[in-house]
Amino acid sequence: MLAVLQTAYQLKHAKGGRTPKLSLGDLLIATLQYMREYRTYEQIAADFGIHESNLIRRSQWVEVTLIQSGFTISKTHLSAENPMLMDATEVKIARLKKVTRKLL
Repeated sequence: MLAVLQTAYQLKHAKGGRTPKLSLGDLLIATLQYMREYRTYEQIAADFGIHESNLIRRSQWVEVTLIQSGFTISKTHLSAENPMLMDATEVKIARLKKVTRKLL
């Protein structure tokens, strides 16, 4: 996977450009964490010390590049063989009451 990303990156940045803050290896790891561990981009970006929007944009590039080269890294789909339980109990939330103000 990393070799495919390095080749695609070299083609994309053949004319040069700014050096990314996150290496391709780390970017691949971050993308796989999002796809397989169901972590949020916010958590992963905090771990790697970059902004969430930067991680989203670059992670999408990784996904597209790997899919175009023949890898399947999509999220795991649930089947009838893997039952899943969900807790859907209602939880009451304490809300502040509105205070009406009278104009004098």
